[in-house]
Amino acid sequence: MQARLKQHWQPRLIGLLLVIGALCIQILVPHRAHDHTWLARVDALWYDLRFEMLAPERALRMPIVIIDLDEQSLQREGRWPWDRAKVAQLVQQLKAAGIGLIGFDVVFSEPGPNPAAAISKYLLSQELALAQEKNWNELLDQVGDELDGDQQLAAELGADTVLGFFLHNDGADAGQLPPAPLLLDLDSPQPELLTMANATANIPALNRNFPAQGFVVAIPDGDGVVRRMPLVMQHQDGLYHALSLEIVRLALGAPWSRLRTTTEESQSPILTSLHIGNALEIPVDPQGQLLVPYRGGAGSFPTLSATQVLRDELSTTQRKTLAGAIALIGTSALGLADLRTTPLQTSYPGVEVHANLIDAMLYAAWLKEQGENPANAFYLSPDWEQGAVLLQIIIFGILLSVGLPGRTPRQMFSLALACLILIIGLNLGLWHYAHLALHVALILLTALAITGFNVIYGYYSTARQKQQIQNLFGEYVPPEHVRFMLSRPDAISLEGEQKAMSVLFADVRNFTAISEGLSPAELKSTLNRYLSAVTEVIFAHQGTIDKYVGDLIMAFWNAPLDDPNHAEHAVQAALAMQKRLVALRAEFAKEGLPQFHVGIGINTGSMNVGDMGSAYRRAYTVLGDAVNLAARLESLTSFYQLPILLSDTTRQAAPDFAYRTVDYVRVKGRKQPLYISQPLAPTGTLSAQEQAFYRASDQALQQYQQGCFEDARQTFVQLTKQAPNDPLLALYLQRLDAQRTHPEAWQPIFDHEQK
Repeated sequence: MQARLKQHWQPRLIGLLLVIGALCIQILVPHRAHDHTWLARVDALWYDLRFEMLAPERALRMPIVIIDLDEQSLQREGRWPWDRAKVAQLVQQLKAAGIGLIGFDVVFSEPGPNPAAAISKYLLSQELALAQEKNWNELLDQVGDELDGDQQLAAELGADTVLGFFLHNDGADAGQLPPAPLLLDLDSPQPELLTMANATANIPALNRNFPAQGFVVAIPDGDGVVRRMPLVMQHQDGLYHALSLEIVRLALGAPWSRLRTTTEESQSPILTSLHIGNALEIPVDPQGQLLVPYRGGAGSFPTLSATQVLRDELSTTQRKTLAGAIALIGTSALGLADLRTTPLQTSYPGVEVHANLIDAMLYAAWLKEQGENPANAFYLSPDWEQGAVLLQIIIFGILLSVGLPGRTPRQMFSLALACLILIIGLNLGLWHYAHLALHVALILLTALAITGFNVIYGYYSTARQKQQIQNLFGEYVPPEHVRFMLSRPDAISLEGEQKAMSVLFADVRNFTAISEGLSPAELKSTLNRYLSAVTEVIFAHQGTIDKYVGDLIMAFWNAPLDDPNHAEHAVQAALAMQKRLVALRAEFAKEGLPQFHVGIGINTGSMNVGDMGSAYRRAYTVLGDAVNLAARLESLTSFYQLPILLSDTTRQAAPDFAYRTVDYVRVKGRKQPLYISQPLAPTGTLSAQEQAFYRASDQALQQYQQGCFEDARQTFVQLTKQAPNDPLLALYLQRLDAQRTHPEAWQPIFDHEQK
């Protein structure tokens, strides 16, 4: 046992150093919600994921209804802001339906238009005699207050309504801020609360009946997601309530609120909770914020369109929904810019954020009445969180640092997976049952770092074999093949073997003439662009590059990894290469570069494949007569002026394509004749006209092979009218002319004497 411990002391030591590093990060690096660090980002994502997996379950203790200034309302009633008289009418309709409390997630910071004042201004701009004759100004003065929408709305506001206002640091103030519920003695140490220098409040006219007011500020975390909301904020020497907190205070009938702080030695007070009268204590963070316990996505609360309420178009069921409820007037309309990103979704109406807070606080008050812990209604980040994170880093870090070295890969992964499951399970359990939102990113990072290091260290003995594979295949096979071979080096064999394969040759026509017109630098750049383009296509179709010989490319399929559809993939690659070359020629034409026309030959057959060569240089390649035939077919593309030629064995092995039979030939070096064909497109992609054309072409070729020369001539002539530039039609008409002149020299097999 001692020898085993001594043998693996290095990875254990490094694992323990990783644990110490994680402890230093947790202790020395601040971890705040509004940070933009990647650790804060990971914890934020985990926080959101927990909401998706384990959303809170709680019954509504008091109905909350959203009165939505939605798109329908804006279309029917006009764009926002509406005339205040219309807003007053909306409040009247809600009160008539028996609403309990009304909260405004909107701010009336500017006076609304008064039609009487507008008419008076108009008359003053006209002849004064007309105005004096009819005493219009006196009449307008008498009815001015009655037509003033601000006065009408102010008359409807009172103890059952809560207005919203903004606190911000934008440098400008507007409206009249209400008196602060709590006054601060700035000469004494104060908690480190969120502080705003400016306020955008409601116009003074709306304060006539002293309605309650609360701020409607949402401060997102560093990634723009609203996960917490301030319940109190400092402005000058006052402490103000959030809209949600003020509504809850009224709903509970609490006459006052106060802060509860704790003071550590030689430190300023730290805010721990808010007391709403004797009815409720709300746990908050030191900045007065509360994690929003979202019930679900948008629409979790009953929602009524504002225009339906305004026009009294509610059903009986909807009216019952309003009876005794809290009505929150807000918007889901995109143009009013009150949509938030929350842990559950983007484009979440801001008014529903307030609704979730109100619901949770009222539920907490109900729990207190039932003798249960009201904190169960909220999600908390306790002050002992850092200690809990440090303890988990120590426990799991030491366990993995000591337990992983010397294990088999399966044992290492099993132990690491067990620790990760335990870390996540513990975190989820504390979230679900204790409503504790603890950080987990650094704990997981530590466990993953130790595991990753040991996995790398454990696989060190296989690095040489993997490097050999990388060196041999890295530039010649698709990246996904390389990754598979590196992960499964035992799945391939470098020894020579014989197997059915497909091989492709591609060569640039007249490359010598092209190269003479380019400088060496231009030639290198142009050739590299061409080779890169076609290699990308071959890789995309699972091919392996055998070699580059100047402008020639040789590729094969079904090695080093098995590919049952190797012929099909080779044909697909050839068609895709020609398509890619069309785009490449267009690029070259714009740059004044020569055009690259490429001939491609494909054959399928039995070949020898393996790591071959001498003691000085080796390569993974294919050999055999089937390989030579593919090279011959590539050279024949210039003779027939066709982009692709393939053998009958490839055509039989890849039946899901439309083909055009080209000729019955005997190539140099082979006694056995074969049919060669041109692949056209995948089956079913040609038009009916194209299919008819190529069927007629094959029929004419068959007539020619059978010696029906006049029938073949008539068919070829008819096809030439449809495609006058088709090189194959012209070739066969020439052969038919030669047959007329020298009928004794004709034979169905065409012998190609040149390679």
